[in-house]
Amino acid sequence: MGLCPVCWWEDDGQDDSDAREVRRTVNGELSLLQAREYYACYGAAHPRFLPYVRKPRVTEQ
Repeated sequence: MGLCPVCWWEDDGQDDSDAREVRRTVNGELSLLQAREYYACYGAAHPRFLPYVRKPRVTEQ
């Protein structure tokens, strides 16, 4: 699937039911819940990813 260009999160199958779990896989030490909180504050799954993200397109909102 690859990294999302809007938030820089790689879909690893995590969902709402296990969003607090840190899987230590492609997303490192981030849980989906943490990534969502960072995205709400900064616009990326983690502030360190800000140089790599872009704004969502109309079709992605």
